[in-house]
Amino acid sequence: MPFSSHLNELRRRLGRSLLVLAVIFFIGWMGFGEVLQQFFMQPHLRAVQELAAYDPPILIPARLQLLSPLENIFYTLKVSALVAVLIGFPFLLYQMWAFIASGLVPPEKRALMRFLPWSVVFALIGICFGYFFMVPMILEFLYAIPNQDFVTPAYRLQDYFSLFLMFTAALALVFQLPIVMMGLGSLGLVTPKLFRKYRRHFILVAFVLGAMLTPPEPFSQLLMATPTILLYELGIILVAITSKSRAKAAKAETEESE
Repeated sequence: MPFSSHLNELRRRLGRSLLVLAVIFFIGWMGFGEVLQQFFMQPHLRAVQELAAYDPPILIPARLQLLSPLENIFYTLKVSALVAVLIGFPFLLYQMWAFIASGLVPPEKRALMRFLPWSVVFALIGICFGYFFMVPMILEFLYAIPNQDFVTPAYRLQDYFSLFLMFTAALALVFQLPIVMMGLGSLGLVTPKLFRKYRRHFILVAFVLGAMLTPPEPFSQLLMATPTILLYELGIILVAITSKSRAKAAKAETEESE
């Protein structure tokens, strides 16, 4: 296919993707804006409820502050856009695959089809882990730090949503670690022994990444580093399984050739 045809194909697929995203976005914004706002507020509300059950209770306002007349509008637009991307992601992925697959040879297609679905699954697991567990726990910890004898908590909607996006996006990326490790193992570039050898180095790297991707306090860093280390161990197991499968396949191929 000539270069101009590639550009036309890319333009068509981008146009379809943007159209689907726009339709989902406007449906969410016009019809479910308030529901989406409540959905993304749940980690904050869970943290507030947990703190209210402390003895003595720590009372945090359930209502977040708005410091601009436009802040709530932009919040609704952001959550609608985020939901549009999440719901439309399978279609986006298909359009991306249809464009790339035409330039791949069959072994490359098989390799991508082996790992791409698992990559999406692990990203969704990371997002769910953040929404249901990590973000509420971190908020609970952060909200409990200030001494209310000296300060009055007044948290802003925009700051909360930025924190929420930061953690969920970071976890979606962190949960790709086992897939990347398994992919390197399937290519024969690494072995389980190599990953085990550098386990201690990776633990240090996990805490450094936790410090970079979280607020500057130890609890958030620990919560980010712990699943990263567990995912590394899972990656070692997957690489070991992949290596055994490759060894069996190579042995069978050698026996057939003899």
